[in-house]
Amino acid sequence: FSVGSQYAHRLYFADLLGAGVSTLVVIWVVHAMSAPSAIILVAVLAALAALLFGMSPRWRWATAAVLAGQAGLLVVSLVQPIVLAVPDSKPLNWALQMSGADRPEYTRWNPVARVDVTPVVEIDEPMIVGGISHKYLAEAAAGEPFRLNFVTLDGTSMTGLYEFDGDLERFAFLRHAIISAPYIVSTPRPTTLMIGVGGGIDILLARLYDAERIVAIDLNSDMVDLVNNRYAAFTGYLGTGNTTVLTAEGRSYLTSSTEQFDVIQGIGLDNIAALNTGAYVLSESYLYTTEAFELALDRLTPNGIFSWTRAASDPPIETLRLAGLAAAALRNRGVENPSDHIIVVENDTDTAINLLVSPSPFSAEQVAAIDTWVSANAFEVLHEPYRTLDTPYAYYLTAEEARAFEAAYPFNIYPVSDDHPFYYNYFKWDRLLEGGARSGNLSSRMPVGNIPLLTMLIFTLIAAVLFVVVPLARYQRTGLKTPHAGKMLTYFSALGAAYMFVQIVLIQRFTLFIGYPTLAITTTIFSMLCFSACGSLAAQYLLKSHFRLQPAILTVSAFIVLYVLVLPPIFRALMGLDDTLRVVVSVLLIAPLAFVMGMPFPTGIRQVGRNAPDLVPWAWGMNGIFSVLGSTLVIIVSMFSSFTVSLFVAAVVYGIAAAVAPSLHQTRMEVTYDASLAMAD
Repeated sequence: FSVGSQYAHRLYFADLLGAGVSTLVVIWVVHAMSAPSAIILVAVLAALAALLFGMSPRWRWATAAVLAGQAGLLVVSLVQPIVLAVPDSKPLNWALQMSGADRPEYTRWNPVARVDVTPVVEIDEPMIVGGISHKYLAEAAAGEPFRLNFVTLDGTSMTGLYEFDGDLERFAFLRHAIISAPYIVSTPRPTTLMIGVGGGIDILLARLYDAERIVAIDLNSDMVDLVNNRYAAFTGYLGTGNTTVLTAEGRSYLTSSTEQFDVIQGIGLDNIAALNTGAYVLSESYLYTTEAFELALDRLTPNGIFSWTRAASDPPIETLRLAGLAAAALRNRGVENPSDHIIVVENDTDTAINLLVSPSPFSAEQVAAIDTWVSANAFEVLHEPYRTLDTPYAYYLTAEEARAFEAAYPFNIYPVSDDHPFYYNYFKWDRLLEGGARSGNLSSRMPVGNIPLLTMLIFTLIAAVLFVVVPLARYQRTGLKTPHAGKMLTYFSALGAAYMFVQIVLIQRFTLFIGYPTLAITTTIFSMLCFSACGSLAAQYLLKSHFRLQPAILTVSAFIVLYVLVLPPIFRALMGLDDTLRVVVSVLLIAPLAFVMGMPFPTGIRQVGRNAPDLVPWAWGMNGIFSVLGSTLVIIVSMFSSFTVSLFVAAVVYGIAAAVAPSLHQTRMEVTYDASLAMAD
C-alpha cells in the first residue's frame, strides 16, 4: 500500500473480498474435514501465498519445502483424523475413564462444537441434569444397570444416550427428578416443545407423562443426528411416532412456529463448567431476554407451562435474574401480579432450580400438587402463590418496586432485553473487586469474565505500542513530521474503531433475525466484507475528487442512524420468513451500508500516499490498532448501555472522521506551497 497507494482501491477490494469469501469456505471446510485439519489448510494457504508472492528467489526452495510438508500433513490428517488430547479438567476425560476407553468411539466437528460419544457405560444410578431425589433413590429397589453412551460438546456439556427398549417404567425415576416439575401442574396428555435435545432423556420424560405430541429441537445438527440416525436403534427410535426431532434454534423456532404448546421446556442448555469460568459473561443469548420470554408465553396454551431448569447458586444470581425476566415478560403482557404466575422449586442438593411460568395464575390445586410432589422428594419450594416464603425469590417477585430490589441486590439481576442481551453478566462494574474477586476464589461469585475483558483491553494497548507504534517510531519517524499528521491519523483511527463497532453490533442484530449464530455470523461478516470490497472498488471512480470524501463519510453516519430506526420494524415484519429467505433479506439489508463503509479507507490511503507517502504505514498501523480496540470497546459500551447506543457511537465516530477528512488534502496544498517557496529561494 505504501509503494502502490494509487492502487489502494483495488488492493483493498482484493483483501476484503478474499476475507469475505473465506467466511463461507471455512464453514464448509470444518464440516468436510475437522477443526485441526482446517487449521493445517490455513497454514498451507499461507505458505502458498508466500511462495507465489512474498519471497525472493533464494528463499523459494525453502518455502516450497515447507509447503510440501504442510500439504503432506494435511493429507495425513484427512486419512487419519487428528485426535486432540483431552485435558483432565474436562468431563469427557471422566466419561472416558468410566467407559474404560482411551478415546471416544465417535467424534464429529462442526461450526457449533465438537461432539464426542464414549463407548457404552453401565451405571447403577441414572445421571441426568438436576439429579434424582435422593429420598427416592434410598427407598427404590435396586434394578438392572442402565446402559448409556456419554455425549459431550467441546469436552464439556455432558449428557447421555440411554438404551431404551420401549419399557418406560425403566425410567420411572424421572418422576422424581426436578425436571419433571412442569408435568406436575400441566394439563393431562400435554403437547410439549423441548428446546435442546440432549441425549433424548427429555423425550422419555414427556412420554412418561403421556405427552400427546412432542417436538424436540436442537441447534446442533450432529446432536439431532445422534438421536435420529446414528444411535437411533440404541435409544429406541425416539424421533418417531408422536415425536419430531429436528435442527432448529429455540428463539427462531418460537418465532416462525404458530403452534401452541402445553409445556415448553429447556433443561440445562448451557455448560455449567463454562458458566463458572466466566466463559459466557461476554456472550449474548437471545433465549434469555424479556422479549424471548414474552414470545414463549405467546406460544403457550392459556394454562400452559414454560419451564427452565438451571444451575443454582448461593446467593441466587442467575436463576434470580431468570425469575425477574419471567416477571418482566408477564408485566409487559399486562399482568398486574406476576408472582401469582410463577413457581420456583429447588432440588434436594441445592444444585438445580426449576422455574415454572404460566400465562394464567396458578390455581390452588396446582400449588397443592407441587407441594405434595416437593415433599415426597425432599425438594424445596422457593416461591409459589398464596404464601410468602423467606427467600430472595419471594422478596423479589412480590416487591412493590422491583427496580429498587434490583438496585439494592449485590449482583446484577436486571431483566435483559434484545438490545442488551448480556444475561450472564451478573457483576456490577462498581463491585468488581469485592467478594470472590478480591479473594481469588474462582467461582460463580467471581467476575472472571468482566476482569479479563478489561485485561484484554490493557494488553491490546500494550501489544499495540510494542509491535506497532515502537517499530513505526523507529523506522518511519519522518511520517510524523507531515503537516496535519495528527488529524490524518485520527481519521484512520476513527475508521478502524467505527467499522468494528458497526460490524459487531450488526452480527448481534442479525443473529436475532436469522436465528442460528454460526449462520448469522457468517452471513453478516461475508456481506460486510464483500460489499465493502465493492464499495472500495467503486470509490476510485465515485470519489475521484477530494471534495466528495467528506460527504461520503457523512453518508455512512446517516446510514447508521437510519439502520437504528428501520431494522427493528423490518425484523418484526419479516421474522416469519423461512431460514433461506431471512438470510437473503439479511444480505440485502447489509449491502447498502457495507458498500458505503468500504469507501473512506482506501480513498484516504490513496490521498495520503499521493500527498504524504511516509505517513501510509502509520495510517495502516493506527487503523489496525483501533480496529482491534474497537472490537473490545464495543462490548464494554454495549454492556454499559445497549447495542443501539453502540451504533450511535459509531455514527459519531464516523462524524469525527468526516470532520478531519479535509486534512488529507490540506497536507498536499501545504507541501506544494512549501516546495514552491523553496524553489523561489
